Amino acid sequence: MLHIRSNLSSRRSEHYQMSEANWSASYSENMTKEKRTKISNRRSGRFTIRIIMLLGLLLVGCEKEVYNAPGDQPLFFEYHYINHAWGFQESGWLIDRDGNIKSFNMPEDYRIGLTGGHLSLEDLEHNLGLTDSIVGNVADGELKKYINYIPAAAEGEIGRSNSIAADAGSSVLSCYLWDPEKSAYQYVFLAQSGDWEQFNLSEEAEKLVEWLLDFDVFWLSD
Repeated sequence: MLHIRSNLSSRRSEHYQMSEANWSASYSENMTKEKRTKISNRRSGRFTIRIIMLLGLLLVGCEKEVYNAPGDQPLFFEYHYINHAWGFQESGWLIDRDGNIKSFNMPEDYRIGLTGGHLSLEDLEHNLGLTDSIVGNVADGELKKYINYIPAAAEGEIGRSNSIAADAGSSVLSCYLWDPEKSAYQYVFLAQSGDWEQFNLSEEAEKLVEWLLDFDVFWLSD
């Protein structure tokens, strides 16, 4: 009888040990799965946050500043050519707010802008008054598209000036941006060709130059 009870006790002990081992293994496995799930969820959450942040940065980077020009800004773009070789020459054109490309030739007292400088409303109206003919027109939608490049072009770094010719004069492309702090229009240099070559290095300035070169200009650079 004692022998039977001893066997029963032994079997119960073995069963208990096996059950405890199985429970421990099962518990350990469940805890491992739970930890893996938590880690996976944390990683997934971090990845989602990073994606949202990246998309936000991309959206900010894609936003282009819109130039809300004053309603009375008389002109936006300018091409000005001067040559002192074999007699003085001065000519060019202006693109006004209606998209008219108005040319001038040997104007009297043309008020020239300087990089980083400003011209008043009266200065721009004076220069526009020196034009003598309309040589083309830019469609309203196209004009607005390129006007919106002006603010970013105004922030562009000006590259180095290089001598590339002699007696070729100076051809300069520029535009104007209203500066409320100065209550005047900032002269924005875009590019120069002729005896000397120089460029505004901003992407927006490059787009403006490429566009403006489609009009009648004297230009030695590619």
